[in-house]
Amino acid sequence: MKTHIFLYPGDGIGPELFDSLRAFFSLFDETIEYHYLSSFQDLSGLNKPYFVLCGPFISEQDQIEVFKPLKLLFAHTCIPHETKGYTSILAIPIGDKQMNTGALKDLSVIDACFDSERKIVMVQQYQEQPQIWEDTMKAWTRLAFSNTHWRFEDANVLSFIKHSQYKNTTQLVSSMEGANVLKALYASLHKSLNRAHTLIQVEDGYIAMPLHGHAPDIVGMGIANPFALMEAFCRLLSVAGFQELAQRVENQIETTFYANKDNTTPDQGGVLNTEKYMSMMIEYINLKN
Repeated sequence: MKTHIFLYPGDGIGPELFDSLRAFFSLFDETIEYHYLSSFQDLSGLNKPYFVLCGPFISEQDQIEVFKPLKLLFAHTCIPHETKGYTSILAIPIGDKQMNTGALKDLSVIDACFDSERKIVMVQQYQEQPQIWEDTMKAWTRLAFSNTHWRFEDANVLSFIKHSQYKNTTQLVSSMEGANVLKALYASLHKSLNRAHTLIQVEDGYIAMPLHGHAPDIVGMGIANPFALMEAFCRLLSVAGFQELAQRVENQIETTFYANKDNTTPDQGGVLNTEKYMSMMIEYINLKN
């Protein structure tokens, strides 16, 4: 039986990016069946867990309003570096004036999002918001003392940025609000906003999407870059049970990008249009190896 992935192109450049990925999607036809969503309200009638590849929204507020009824559990953002590697940011939502610490109760989420060989820093606002952060810091401390092979640290967000601690930190946990600041900081640092993506776990499923916005200034010009959507798709494949396939394709996408940095779209310093960029990518992707 095929796994169902639902496609929601979103706004601005979203629909044309999804159109550009038709040949990419078809590579997985033996295992994946695709369905377009006209509205996120349609999710209520789907089997759980569902898997949604989502395009950009007009604004962050629109995204918040759409996702609000879905009971968000956490969001994990991967921000590529200029050379190989990622900054990984886990964002935990705040509800009823407290953070939802479910993602920190055991190592399952931590293990899925982070590398145990590198430290993880909780970027917190305990001094400014002690009532919101108290339970979270307790959960973080329990993790630190109960797992000797992981390195858990914490830092106040103002100090973390002011003293440039972010420059030698690549794995972070924060609130949604704090994570938004950190995502903007690292995307600017590595000049990779257009390549970053986020995996969101909600109560009944998973949503993966690019970090970049809807880019109304280039709509219809055929120069938008689908890299972030392809990476987001690989994350969906992984949580849907195709970890090996997802990792193989993700490695091929990244290898192709770094080996052809001049052959890209104008938003990444190249001259290719979207169609030619995707033709190059498809040529390098091999599901059999």
